[in-house]
Amino acid sequence: MHRINRFLKKLESLQWKETIPLPEWEMRKARYIVPGVYEYETEDYFVQTMDPLNSTQGVTYFLRKQLEIPCAWHSDPIGLIVEGGGEGMLKVNGVPYHGVDRNHSFVPLHLDGVGLNPYIEIELYDPIPEPADPLNAQATINPPISYIRIKLVRVNKPLQSLLYSVQAAYESVLLLPEQDLKRLRIRDALYETMDETERQLDIGSIEGDWLHILENRLAKLVKAFAPAPGANGTMHMIGQSHIDIAWLWPVRETVRKVSRTFSTMNTLMKEYPDFVYTQSQPLLYAFAKEHYPELYEQIKQRVAEGRWELVGGMWVEPDLNIPSGESLVRQMLYGQLFYKEEFGKTSNIEWLPDTFGYCASLPQLLKLAGVDYFMTTKLNWNDTNVFPYDLFHWVGIDGSSVISYLNHGLNEHTKPKDIHEHWQAYRHKDKLDELMLLYGHGDGGGGVTREMVELVERSAMMVDLPDSHFSTAAEFFGRVRERRQTLPEWHGDLYLELHRGTYTTHARNKRSNRKAEVLYREAEIWSGLAGNVFEAGQAEKVQAALREGWKLILLNQFHDIIPGTAIPETYVTSAEEYGQVFKLGNDCLKQSLAALAGSAAAQGEGISFLVFNSLGWTRNEIVYIGVNEEQGHFAAFDQDGARLKSDLMRDGAESGKLTLAVSVKSIPAFGYTTIWLRASQQAEMGTAYPAKLDDKWETPHYVIEFNKAGEIIRWYDKSAGRELISAGEKANEFQLFFDKPLSWDAWDIDPRFEAQRAGSVRLLSKEAVVQGNAQDVLRFKWQLSRSVIVQHIIFYHDQKRVDFKTTVDWQEEHKLLKVAFPVDIVAGKATYEIPFGALERPTHTNTSWEQAQYEVCGHRFADLSEGNYGVSLLNDCKYGYDIKGSTIRLSLLRAPRWPDLTADQGEHEFTYSLYPHEQDWRSGHVVRSALELNHPVRVAEGRAGAAAEADRLGGQGSMLPSRLELVPFESKHVILDTIKAAERGEGMIFRLYESAGGREQVTLRLPGDAKEAFIINLLEEELQRLEILNGAVQLSFKPFEIISVRAQ
Repeated sequence: MHRINRFLKKLESLQWKETIPLPEWEMRKARYIVPGVYEYETEDYFVQTMDPLNSTQGVTYFLRKQLEIPCAWHSDPIGLIVEGGGEGMLKVNGVPYHGVDRNHSFVPLHLDGVGLNPYIEIELYDPIPEPADPLNAQATINPPISYIRIKLVRVNKPLQSLLYSVQAAYESVLLLPEQDLKRLRIRDALYETMDETERQLDIGSIEGDWLHILENRLAKLVKAFAPAPGANGTMHMIGQSHIDIAWLWPVRETVRKVSRTFSTMNTLMKEYPDFVYTQSQPLLYAFAKEHYPELYEQIKQRVAEGRWELVGGMWVEPDLNIPSGESLVRQMLYGQLFYKEEFGKTSNIEWLPDTFGYCASLPQLLKLAGVDYFMTTKLNWNDTNVFPYDLFHWVGIDGSSVISYLNHGLNEHTKPKDIHEHWQAYRHKDKLDELMLLYGHGDGGGGVTREMVELVERSAMMVDLPDSHFSTAAEFFGRVRERRQTLPEWHGDLYLELHRGTYTTHARNKRSNRKAEVLYREAEIWSGLAGNVFEAGQAEKVQAALREGWKLILLNQFHDIIPGTAIPETYVTSAEEYGQVFKLGNDCLKQSLAALAGSAAAQGEGISFLVFNSLGWTRNEIVYIGVNEEQGHFAAFDQDGARLKSDLMRDGAESGKLTLAVSVKSIPAFGYTTIWLRASQQAEMGTAYPAKLDDKWETPHYVIEFNKAGEIIRWYDKSAGRELISAGEKANEFQLFFDKPLSWDAWDIDPRFEAQRAGSVRLLSKEAVVQGNAQDVLRFKWQLSRSVIVQHIIFYHDQKRVDFKTTVDWQEEHKLLKVAFPVDIVAGKATYEIPFGALERPTHTNTSWEQAQYEVCGHRFADLSEGNYGVSLLNDCKYGYDIKGSTIRLSLLRAPRWPDLTADQGEHEFTYSLYPHEQDWRSGHVVRSALELNHPVRVAEGRAGAAAEADRLGGQGSMLPSRLELVPFESKHVILDTIKAAERGEGMIFRLYESAGGREQVTLRLPGDAKEAFIINLLEEELQRLEILNGAVQLSFKPFEIISVRAQ
């Protein structure tokens, strides 16, 4: 059979009848800045010979040339071959036409479309190489471009067609046993084809009817061995390209990758009328619309023709561990609305092939966004257990389910070997003898090649393989739906047994995401509720600004950005974009609070401050107000004139800048209360300077004892009458480990990290910063390896939550930092918050499935509870937990070196909190405590100081009371999470979810004079009219159910 392989190579060399080298081009070099912006090295183009080329990586070459097609070539297919490396976009007559890269070196020129003298422009990028991987040498380092060779070719189409037919038959029979009769017969037919071709070539004939005759003869013989249609199964061939928004390249480069990939697919469709293509991620289409409008209009036409399939209704393919529930709603809302507005349709297939695990609340979210089907490939990467199903019903925490498909592979080819291996890996042939094969180059885009398409067209030439045909994901899932009754179920999350470090890597980026989610929730709530005191048009401007910010948040939730697995430039850009996110959000929040504060009655002596509560229950909180020592002493009073407990805290020993910490009671749900600062003859208690701290500290709730290293060795809960910490253990213990995974440095945690302790803390100082009326604050400073940790432990007098406000100067390499709390709790399961819900996981390692989950994702809390007592570890920006036995640990920082050598180095700020509670996590209202940590109350100066600002921002001056509940709401476990303006049309959106896994009925009181109310889906489409009685609607919740309401 080696002869046939040699024969194929000969046919390859003969597929061009003639070639014309094009060594000289007009050229210009530039540095790419952002889409559409370049820094050029020269003012104008100059003529340059392209071989050899002394290139510099990171440079973009602009080449141009007017071609003259020889008259003798006009009856044949022609094309350009571009070789040498890099990634480029080839334009014909000024329009994006085809991408060029190592997989797409041939560009067909269809003369009926490009003309006889096409004007060619090539934008060719010499990519910056991947960063080196100092741990595992995993990076691929490509050298600079050393030449660019371009030639015009005249294609021998009949010979090329024979080439692909021989290839299909030859490569398929190689998969058969050597003595298989079909293999032997087809081998002989291939020999006959080869021999006849050699005879024709020997007499100088390279074209003619003999080529068609040979190809038809071979096809007839191969088809004689074909079984009945479908007897070997059916392969749905899905042309696609996985395009990472950012990874080993920045987002700005992805914009250019879109143009290359989309233009290539569009040109392929001109040549191959049966070829269809599938592409996810609305943001990619938005890039094309903004930067390549002519190409975009062509893509819209392909979609209208039914040849270009839209899948994946999320704005990007996001991480599914880190984003909040509302973030996932916005991913689908903005993604599906873009599809609807631009193409007149949405997608009912969620396409998430490469995301690093999938939260257990996702099935409900998908169903509420009109999605019926889910596709992934990533679970095949598990490092311990084999996921048991390829086709299954995925059942979420609320009981919702979606038909799901685990595809074996991504970015595949269409060669017989690929089809054979894909079919053999498929485990549900008995349920459905059909499956998808996702072909086309990806990660960095590129997409389908001509060879791939030619081989799909020759499915009948592939012996003993499934019938293959151009197809769509919709066609495949339609066939799956017919067999849905036979599919098994998988309950809970789709935990990826790999990439566990992505819950922690690039911690600052994750913190920015959490803070942005919190900010935009509050900005939307207060701007929505301030609508009546905004000036005309102000609400619309605020909504537009928030939408702009949300899209930046969603972009940065892409599954290689927020996990921390991209190159350094990505995080420089991301930090800049978060800066814009915070500016937009804070401006909107400031306008909203100023408008409300400026409209509230604030009669009374002193300076008034409004304290805003964005959560759905009355709260008691400490607020912090800056005062000046030169102005004398101040005391705080409520609206009834009662003096409030407060502590005066000095920002520094020599500073005249002071902060008054005021304990404010009964702050209304979704409302505000007013307090007043007045001159006082008596200074508030609270140490103005640090005081000595002994090894024992007592508060109204606890007795705490420390060891010589500043770690907690006793924690006694007075009200419960029990010890929190297991005997002989240390709590708030910083545990540092060496962390050197065998591959995927930024992604993975070394499974042997437990055996590799990297040192313990050394206490540098400790002091009592505040011992006051409202709170006690203890300050510790430690050295840990090359890093320094400073922590303020805050004990509140009016609540049991204890905050550990922490800053770290992190200077480690390949280390993992955790904090541990070994609590005296016996429980076989722990509870972790996930988006819009909670999930229980075992605390033991009985099975390999449990052993593999040595690091899991949790959002704002993880809890360990007995029947009548429990302890929660809360956080304001962390995600990696592990709870084994009775020890709760939170991962704080990592220090990988690839693909970002400087990942996580430098200053970090975060807070984690311990919350002991009576009863279990439900009765102990852990969800509320976690929300309170993440959503501190907001303070705005009252009418005297805010009226001018409100007037400047458009306040109407209508008077509101000094204490007001804007959205009266009461519930035991239902969380009113979102209040926002409707995306389209009038009205307000309210999104609620049941947080504890129970059933509950709640009354939602609607603000203003609402005349209509509807239950809606996540796309804000009406599902059911609600009856409004006395300005309220009644809602009935099932466990973990999400309900959205529109009132107008």
